[in-house]
Amino acid sequence: MNRLSSFLKFILIGFMLIQVSCASFTKSFEPKEKTVETFTPAYLKDFQEASFKISIEAFENHFGGIMVAKKLKRNHYRFAFLNEFGGKMMDFEILNRELKLNYAVEQLNRKIILNMLEKDFSMLFSEEVLIKNEFAQNELRMLEVEKFSGNKSLFYELNQAGNLQKITLAKNKEKASITLINNDKHLSDIEISHGDLPIKIYLHLLNNQ
Repeated sequence: MNRLSSFLKFILIGFMLIQVSCASFTKSFEPKEKTVETFTPAYLKDFQEASFKISIEAFENHFGGIMVAKKLKRNHYRFAFLNEFGGKMMDFEILNRELKLNYAVEQLNRKIILNMLEKDFSMLFSEEVLIKNEFAQNELRMLEVEKFSGNKSLFYELNQAGNLQKITLAKNKEKASITLINNDKHLSDIEISHGDLPIKIYLHLLNNQ
């Protein structure tokens, strides 16, 4: 647990060092007429349950294990984190973008950690979200979600083929982003970044049921 405690200290310090930018996140995109009213990522349309290898890198520290994700109903998912030895570290649910904690070891039961997980997994596991605006840049499309998280906006970036390749939470600049490696049909490989903070979460699919 000493290693985990040191890891969390670096995360707490990092969140206190966040810088503010005045640049507009969509400044390089042109507004266009909306083509959709709601959006659900393709990987959620048939999702029921999956297991992932999870790796967290923060300030040159590493923490890893297994994450199991299960859909309970629309916009209601449950997650369990296990360490490398199979011990349960955390059990929580995301229901309509809000986190409900069922269990967490003491070192993880901190508001700043829970807020980060609520944000990250709400970005990844949200269905039928209302679309506020649509933008375009060359062959890329960007959908802005209506009222996602306080004064921050969520953006879905789609490539030329219409596949989701990135999800970004931003205000004036990027606060967090999720890159879908390979394609958006299945949650195969995922990278979650946190703006200027050197905190990254990697997910690699082990199975998909």
